[in-house]
Formats: sequence, structure tokens, C-alpha cells
Amino acid sequence: MLTVEDLNKLSFLIGRWSGNAPDGRTFYEEYSRPEPTLMRSQRYKDASFSEAVNGSTVALKDGKLISTWGEFTWVATSVEDGRVSFSPMNAPSSFSWRRVDTDTVEVTQNWTDEKGAAQSYALELKRVQ
Repeated sequence: MLTVEDLNKLSFLIGRWSGNAPDGRTFYEEYSRPEPTLMRSQRYKDASFSEAVNGSTVALKDGKLISTWGEFTWVATSVEDGRVSFSPMNAPSSFSWRRVDTDTVEVTQNWTDEKGAAQSYALELKRVQ
């Protein structure tokens, strides 16, 4: 059973970040903690962080950390300081966040393609000062 202390282990994400998507485009995200049991991520149109285009949440519900983005949901399967992994409940892939250092987070997504072959993609988020 997970607790607020487990959600606290994701505090390394709080702040503003930029990264490069698989298509090469730069994206901008901001992570916040509006409630003790909720972390929110918002993706922004550009570096001004003025126009959010979509978002997701990680919420503590019934002793589980549940990530939700649109119609997709994941459940945390591993939570430790500086790292969390999520498996799909209703989603096409699993993912993890791993703190590399104060200003760098590695995001890894894993899925199985239509031929059944395991696929993986990792990208870095860099803190925006």
C-alpha cells in the first residue's frame, strides 16, 4: 500500500522542463503539486509556459499511485527516491521517470509493436531555469 510519502519521492519532478520529442520537436512541461495526494503535469505550446496544450496527473488513490493522461491510465509498480515506474492499466505502454541529477530527468517508454517485438524510447528532460 502506497502513501503520501511515496508520492513525495516524485518531488524531483516539480518545476519546469524542456525536452525533445521523438519527432525532434522541443516540448515544455511543468510539474506541480496542487494537493498532497496529487501531482499535475502540464505541457505547454512554447517556452513562455503561457498556453497549456494538455496535461496529466499522478494521484494517490486507494493505496496506489495512478497516472492518468486523457483516456489512458497506469499504476506505479516501483517507487523509490528519484525513480518511479508505471505499468499500463488502460494504456499502450509502460513508462518511468528517473532523476539523473538536479537538472536532468530521463523518461523511458516501453511497448510492444504490432509484430510482438519489445520497443523502448528514452528522452531527457532538462530543467528550465
